[in-house]
Amino acid sequence: MKTLMNFLMMMVMLILCISPFAFGDHHEKGEATDHDAPMSEEAMMAAMAAAATPGEPHTQLAAMVGDYLAEMTFFMDPSGEPQRYIMNVSRSMDLGGRVLVEDWEGDMMGMPFSGRSRTGYNNVTGQYWSTWADNWSTGVTLMRGTWDADEDAMVLVGETAHPITGMPYTMKSITRDHGTVNSTMEMYEDHGEGLVKSFSVKIIKR
Repeated sequence: MKTLMNFLMMMVMLILCISPFAFGDHHEKGEATDHDAPMSEEAMMAAMAAAATPGEPHTQLAAMVGDYLAEMTFFMDPSGEPQRYIMNVSRSMDLGGRVLVEDWEGDMMGMPFSGRSRTGYNNVTGQYWSTWADNWSTGVTLMRGTWDADEDAMVLVGETAHPITGMPYTMKSITRDHGTVNSTMEMYEDHGEGLVKSFSVKIIKR
C-alpha cells in the first residue's frame, strides 16, 4: 500500500510540475489565486484517499451481485411486432468493491451473443459511469450520468457510432430498481430526429 501511495504521489507531483508547460500559464504575472498556493502532502493524500474510497453508491451497486435472467424487448420496427430475447446475466464486484461487472450470454437473431458492462461511481465528479462491449462489435460505449430524483432512476447519456453509417448518435438509458434485486432499463437513441425508444430490459433475480 505504501508503494502504491508513493507512486500516486510521484504522479501527482509530475502532473503539477508539467501542467504549466503543457497547458500554459493563464494568470497574469502578479495575479494571485487560490490555486497558486501549493497543496500540502497531507492534503494531497487526503484528496486521493477520498477519491479512491468506495461509498454508499458503491454499496448500492454491490447489492446487485448475483445471477439474473434478462428479458430483452427490441423495437426495431415501430410498425411491427417487438422482438424478444432471454439473456443470462452474472453480476460481480471488481477492484475492491468499486466496479460492478455484468457478463451477458444468450442468443439473438439465431446467433450467439455475449457482452460485458462495467458500472461505477466517480467520487470526484459525482457521476455514475458505465461501459459496454460485446461480440457483435469491436467498439466500446461509454455513458455517464446521475441519479434523477424526478425520474427516481439512474439516467445515463453517451454517444456511440452507428455500425453501418459510422455516424455518431446519442444514447440515453433510464434504469429503475424494483425491490432489492430486480430492475428495468429503457434505452433511447437519437439518430437526428430526437430520442426514440430502441429496447427495454427487465432483469429478474434467479
